[in-house]
Amino acid sequence: MSDDGRFEIYMVAGFGFGLLSFFRGFRIYREYRILEDTPEIPIRSIAMGLVHIHGKAQSDQLIPSPVTKTPCLFYKVDIEKYQKDSRGNGSWNHYRTDINGVRFHLEDATGKVLVDPFNAEYDLLETVKRKTDSSLASYAESIGSGGGGSIASSLSQLTLGGSWNLSGGSWSGGLSGQFRFTEYCILKDHWYDLTGTCVENPTPQDEHDRNLIMKGQNEPTYLISWRAEKAIEATLRNRAALYVFGGAALSLVCLAILLVRFGLF
Repeated sequence: MSDDGRFEIYMVAGFGFGLLSFFRGFRIYREYRILEDTPEIPIRSIAMGLVHIHGKAQSDQLIPSPVTKTPCLFYKVDIEKYQKDSRGNGSWNHYRTDINGVRFHLEDATGKVLVDPFNAEYDLLETVKRKTDSSLASYAESIGSGGGGSIASSLSQLTLGGSWNLSGGSWSGGLSGQFRFTEYCILKDHWYDLTGTCVENPTPQDEHDRNLIMKGQNEPTYLISWRAEKAIEATLRNRAALYVFGGAALSLVCLAILLVRFGLF
């Protein structure tokens, strides 16, 4: 393919990407407005429907995170693979996401409520980012997007064929390839801000365990964040503006270049 043809493909791709970013910005803005219009309330006062609460994560059951082995209530690991294009330019691209965890309670001075952490949008502290030159394709392929619970066993199996050095993020063995792992955790005794849907707990342990926070069927907004409310709103507002205006600008520039290219403008 000629350089001219490749350039036109890039412009079309840029136009499409700009449109996707533009509409994604409006979805983020909607989420920002929902958070802004949903006041934070004490856990004791929550009712059925969309709620916004702030509390400390508590549970007697902990699981080890797969990369750092940190005792946690929930983890998310983003797996990226280093890939090169036809010109030899390399970049990190999302490959798989692994999540796993347990239900836990969010507790403040007024009470506690059970939380199902799955299917949320996560804004969590990054515990580690590690890169390895190992071919973890067998491991990464075993993690379905959004699946969970298999990283630890996969790493253990891989160690049988080589040595995994977490402190240095390196692998010695007969495998090739480059992967990068970014781990995020929900930790016990840490405070989190949560916006989600309150429903009736189908398996209450006592009269104080009647409610469950999860992703709603009618209202999809479900955010678990380590940030304070104002910081979350500022982040969403800025992100929405970036996607809306940045996406619109990218689409317009690419469209103008294509029009000029084909002599239509």
